[in-house]
Amino acid sequence: MIIKFNLVRISKILLLVLLFPIVQKQWLNLYLFDINNFSIYKLLYYLSGLLVPIFVIINSLSQFTDYKFISNKTYKSKNFSGKFLLLITSFVLVSLSTLLSVYFFINLNVIYNFIISNNNLFEFNIFIDKQIIIVSIISILLIFKRTKLIIKKFTLINYFIISLVNWYLQINNNILTNLTPFDILIFDNINTINIIILLAIETFFYLWSYISYDSYLSDWSVPKPYRKEIIQIFNFYIFYLLILLYYSILFN
Repeated sequence: MIIKFNLVRISKILLLVLLFPIVQKQWLNLYLFDINNFSIYKLLYYLSGLLVPIFVIINSLSQFTDYKFISNKTYKSKNFSGKFLLLITSFVLVSLSTLLSVYFFINLNVIYNFIISNNNLFEFNIFIDKQIIIVSIISILLIFKRTKLIIKKFTLINYFIISLVNWYLQINNNILTNLTPFDILIFDNINTINIIILLAIETFFYLWSYISYDSYLSDWSVPKPYRKEIIQIFNFYIFYLLILLYYSILFN
């Protein structure tokens, strides 16, 4: 099944991205008028923070997970094989596994910071010595279709937890800092970084799905993709750029 982003689908998503953050702000304003009492607008504003992450998860599982490609491996002269295929496979697999590993530790820091409610965060250096082992385990799991899908679902749960915690902290005017060794995840941009990391994972997941599709790896011959298969990458780039636009409008 070749993924298609038709104009109707793009229009619906664009409408949600442009109008929903404005509606959220109105619910917030109405809630602040009577902040000491419970109101339907307070409930709506709280629940609205769940809508976009859930929408991202549903769309990713339905559109960007179980990829089907056109099998063109009969064209031997256009196939990747040998050392070049080994280089491509290693780069994509290691990059995806490393991203997943880092994303997992970011989530641990988010949960730890949220529960403990102080700055005594996990030291990322603790896991450096074990990083190679963890990346290797993830790489092995990505080879098998069933475990690959489980990892994808776990990644989306990871995304949801970070989004949920950040939404709670945003409502309560708290700051989430020092979540990575780069100290870049602060309250103002955690949603942006969260989406960018997920987009990077989606990109390498797509590339790995293509490389490991059907019997490509067992035959050690991966055909060059058709143009329409390359264009598929733009589908999730458009989607996640729209989600970034949503957050930019909401927190502007």
